[in-house]
Amino acid sequence: MRVGAAGGNAADAAAAAAAALAVVLPDACGLGGDLLCIIRKADGTTTAINGVGKAPAGIQLPLPTDGAQVAAVPGFVRGVCDLIEQAGALSRAEVFAPALELARDGVPMTRDTEDALRAYGDRLTRGGADDSPWVRARDTGAGTIVRLPQTAATIQTVIDGGADAFYNGPIAEAIVSAMAREGGAMSLEDLATHESVIRPPVATDYRGVTVLAQPPSSQAMLLTMALRRLTAEPTSDGSPVAHHRAVEAMTGAFAFRDRITQDGADAELMALADSIPISERASRADHAKGYNHTTSVTVADREGTVVSMLVSVFDSFGCATWVAEGGFFVNDRLLSFSRDPESPNAPAGGKRPVHTLAPAMIVDGQRIVGISTPSADGQVQALLQVVLAHLDEGVEIGEAIERPRWRIVGDRLYAEHDIDPALRAALLELGHEVVDEEPGDSLFGSICASEVDLATGLVSAWADPRRESWAGAW
Repeated sequence: MRVGAAGGNAADAAAAAAAALAVVLPDACGLGGDLLCIIRKADGTTTAINGVGKAPAGIQLPLPTDGAQVAAVPGFVRGVCDLIEQAGALSRAEVFAPALELARDGVPMTRDTEDALRAYGDRLTRGGADDSPWVRARDTGAGTIVRLPQTAATIQTVIDGGADAFYNGPIAEAIVSAMAREGGAMSLEDLATHESVIRPPVATDYRGVTVLAQPPSSQAMLLTMALRRLTAEPTSDGSPVAHHRAVEAMTGAFAFRDRITQDGADAELMALADSIPISERASRADHAKGYNHTTSVTVADREGTVVSMLVSVFDSFGCATWVAEGGFFVNDRLLSFSRDPESPNAPAGGKRPVHTLAPAMIVDGQRIVGISTPSADGQVQALLQVVLAHLDEGVEIGEAIERPRWRIVGDRLYAEHDIDPALRAALLELGHEVVDEEPGDSLFGSICASEVDLATGLVSAWADPRRESWAGAW
C-alpha cells in the first residue's frame, strides 16, 4: 500500500510485499528462500520469473530428509531484484524501505510463528538458530517485538549493491560457512553463478479465455494440463459430474508431475494433456501429497500491471539452518526431488527440482486477474476450482474463493465438510474416497486474487478467509 501510494506500480508493490514478508514470517519465507511470479506489464507483455536456485554442484546422494544437504541455492533475492528491474518504476531503496524498517525497528511475533518455533525447537537448535532473535524471543510469546539487525544489514547490502552483493562477498561466504557446518555442499561458485530463469509464461486457451501459468520447473503446468483436457468436456455447471471430471483431470495431470523438470516440458506436457483419462470411476493415482507452507501475493494497478507471486522456504524454517551473519534461514527445496533414481525429477548437481509454487493469471479481454495460493500440491487444485467456477459458471471471484473446496491427497479426496451433502454423496457414488475436513483447514490453501478491468479502470482484490490474509487498495 505504501509503495503503491508513493508512485510505485504493481510490480514495485509486489516486490515490497515480498521483501516485508521475508522479514516478518521466517517460518514461511525469507531471504534464504525462493520466489516465482508472473508479471503482466502495462504494455500487455507478460513475463515469468523463476527465482529458484539449483542443487549445489557437489550434491551428496542419497539426500537426507532434513538439514543443510537439502538446501538449494537461495533464489529469492535475485528474483525480487529481477522483478524490480523487469517491471518496476521505483528504485531498490524505495521498494525495500518498508522491509528495512521492519527489520531495524522490529516486528511483532505472530502466534503461528510462535507455535512453529516451539514445534521445531530441535531442528532450530541443530541448525544453529538458538542465538537468533526469533528463538530468543520465543518464550515471551506472540506479540513480542523482534528486532533483526543482521537481516536489516543484509537488506541494506542488497539496496546498495543489488543481488550481486548477496551472491558474492561476505553474505555468500556466510551462507557457505553455515551450510558446511552441517555437512552441506553449497559453494561460493554455486552462489556466484545463480541466475533467475526469465521467460514467457505458459499460455492456454480455455474456452476463449487465456490462462497464464508459471513455466517449468513450476508444477503450475498441471493447472494448464487439466484445463486443456477439460476443454474437450462439457462446460462445468458445478454439478457432481463436473466436479468429478475436474478431480480426474487433475489426478491425471499429476501422473506427469515428475516430467516438469525437463527442458521443453511445457510443450511436451500440453501435448500429453489430451490423453488424460476421465473415467466413470475415480482413479487411484498416488501423486498429490499433503504438505503445505508458502505465502502468496497478488497486485494489480489501473494502468494494467498485474503480478501473481508466491514466496517460500518450503518446510517450516526451510532446512532450519540459520545464517547468523545474514539474519535468515535457508530453504530445503531439494526435498522436492523424487526419491526414485530413474525419475526425470531425480536429484543431481546443478538441477532444479519440480517446484510446487504455481502462480497463475487470467486474461479475459480487458480483465486481467492475478491469482495464487499457498498449499503445495493443493495450489493447482484450488486454482482449478476457482477458475472453473468463475469462467464456466460465471461466479464472481470472491464467491468462488469462499466456496467449499476439495483436495486430492494420495488416493483420497479431502473435502471441507460444509460442501453440499448431495455433492459429497455423488462423489462417493462415483468411486471417490471422500474424507471430511474442517471448513477453512489450511489443507485447502488461501487464494488471493487481484484484478484490473482496463475498460473501466476498476481494480479489485480478494483475500481468502481460510488463513491469515488481507486485501486492500490504494
